[in-house]
Amino acid sequence: MRWLDRVLLLCVAITVGANLLPLGARWSWMLELTAHFRVQYLAMTAALLVLAALRRRWLACAALVAAGSVSAAAVLPFLPLPPAAAHAAPDTVKVLTVNVSFRQFSVRRLLEIVREADPDVLVVEELTPHAERVLADFDTAFPHYRKFPADGPTGIGVWSRYELESGGTFALGRMPAIEARVRAPQGSFTVIGVHLSSPVAPRRAAARNRELRALGERSAAITEPLVVAGDFNITPYSPYFTDWLAASGLTDSRRGRTLSASWPTMLPWFGIPIDHVAANSGFTIVSHRRLPNFESDHYGVVVELTRREQP
Repeated sequence: MRWLDRVLLLCVAITVGANLLPLGARWSWMLELTAHFRVQYLAMTAALLVLAALRRRWLACAALVAAGSVSAAAVLPFLPLPPAAAHAAPDTVKVLTVNVSFRQFSVRRLLEIVREADPDVLVVEELTPHAERVLADFDTAFPHYRKFPADGPTGIGVWSRYELESGGTFALGRMPAIEARVRAPQGSFTVIGVHLSSPVAPRRAAARNRELRALGERSAAITEPLVVAGDFNITPYSPYFTDWLAASGLTDSRRGRTLSASWPTMLPWFGIPIDHVAANSGFTIVSHRRLPNFESDHYGVVVELTRREQP
């Protein structure tokens, strides 16, 4: 059985290395990419820990526990907590964000999903002129909107069931974003819809980080209730996302609720959460839910919030 032990120890070494690579996320854009798969690292670590214990490879077990704790520290804050005592919350606000993919998606299924989710505010990324036409039903269901359709992945739109007091497109680095002030029955609030650059090359990774910093500054300057939603192209396990939350003063809606992935739909075992909704202290986050597949490469996300009484 020596060959089995050798294979096991090789797998242990690879898994230990995978858990530790994200520690260099600030040094290299490629190492930062490894930070997004910590849930998968923990799953591999747990499986190998059982096998190593069965083979009485205690040193390997110790190495796995030590390395796995690095990934666990990033993942544990997002594990679901016991639900708080149920209470009626008639004044909730629902925000839905979805990347429809500029390549293809099922229009019929998306319309059904949005209808069933019944959001108050809808943020759509990768809104092409074609998508704007086929999703014209949104203009009826959500009669107040700001849209910036564009060919390729940069288009974006924000729809609201309630009147928009103001709104418009602004540049977030080289990516368009939309900020709108919603006049809801619960009180006015601001929503920012974003789609950040995908970090598939050093320049694009640097651009995404600059966009995060600019978004953090803009969010921190808004003192009224604020929701930021969209495709961030980063997971909450990255130090740059942690920096953004700290700079903006926002809370990630996944925290204490879910490890659910939002991309890619076609490779669920490798799924990572890159579509986010975050809110400032003007809101209490009630729930975060991933929506069904509609043949895009992303799942949509709907978050329910309640206004928090200000002192």
